[in-house]
Amino acid sequence: MNAFGDRLNRLFERARVHGRPLTNEDIERLTNGRISANHVWQLRHGRNHNPGLDTLQILASVFGVALDYFGGYDDEGDEGAIRRALAQPELREVVVRLGTVQVSPRDAARLARIVDVLLADADDPNVAALSNDLGQNHRTTESGEASYHARSTDRQAAES
Repeated sequence: MNAFGDRLNRLFERARVHGRPLTNEDIERLTNGRISANHVWQLRHGRNHNPGLDTLQILASVFGVALDYFGGYDDEGDEGAIRRALAQPELREVVVRLGTVQVSPRDAARLARIVDVLLADADDPNVAALSNDLGQNHRTTESGEASYHARSTDRQAAES
């Protein structure tokens, strides 16, 4: 049994880079060569059962999990989900962009509904209804920034 390799492989199953599964070579690139693709392969296949603390810290950082994940503790709940999301470069960019603006509770709820549509089964009739509802509430502009600006301007005018 290779408990460490199994836990590491579970992280690989969940991780994505540009929409594709993460590879051993991606880890080498993301760590600037501090962990080689060959070393990752050895860890994943039980050829190396005892990685050093530095390796564990780097892997935890890359995958967005707590260091104790590798010791057998599950990283569940909101904090774990947030760390896993931030480990994905595309989602990190979205969070950074959202962090630059004040998001109202109404807009946060709309964002949650959009995520539901993106994650849902396209054949589900409820998804089509939700997608249509979101489309009716969306103002079409040339860019997302212009759309945000238009909503900000509307809000400021309403507050005056």
